[in-house]
Amino acid sequence: MSVMFVACKGLKKFEGIVNDDFRREHINVDALEIEVKAGWPCLADGLDIGSVYLFTESVGFGFKSRFDFVVNLSKLAVFAGYDSRMPAVNDPEPFRELFRWGAEGAIGPVVSAKLVADFVEWEEPIKALGDDDLYKFYRHMRKMFEFAMNDGCVILSWSDGTAA
Repeated sequence: MSVMFVACKGLKKFEGIVNDDFRREHINVDALEIEVKAGWPCLADGLDIGSVYLFTESVGFGFKSRFDFVVNLSKLAVFAGYDSRMPAVNDPEPFRELFRWGAEGAIGPVVSAKLVADFVEWEEPIKALGDDDLYKFYRHMRKMFEFAMNDGCVILSWSDGTAA
């Protein structure tokens, strides 16, 4: 099974009525609701929790298999100095938000921009490792957050097209 994320941009807070008809017509088509799941860190900085946002553009970022995704994410975690623990909020290591996220909820524009800065800073050391699969994964992740970093967000999308 593949892993698919959706990055959206051009977010504008929707001020109208959000009822079942609106949800059927717009949610996951040209709108999304910013939610936080209990027990998971909120990484939607720059967006209002519980609000609905319309977006002007979205792009899917897929990874060929869950296994490859997890292997490369684990390699990145080892590189960044993380073990199996969830990083603390103020952990100084790069990519901490990515490892705190757990793909639950949206990563907003503020955290996306911070992650892009980490990807830019650590690109040469990652490339120097000589692991082509990891480097391709790294570049793909960077592009995903670059797409969302100004006025967007990143969410996990299930294979049935629904957002996590």
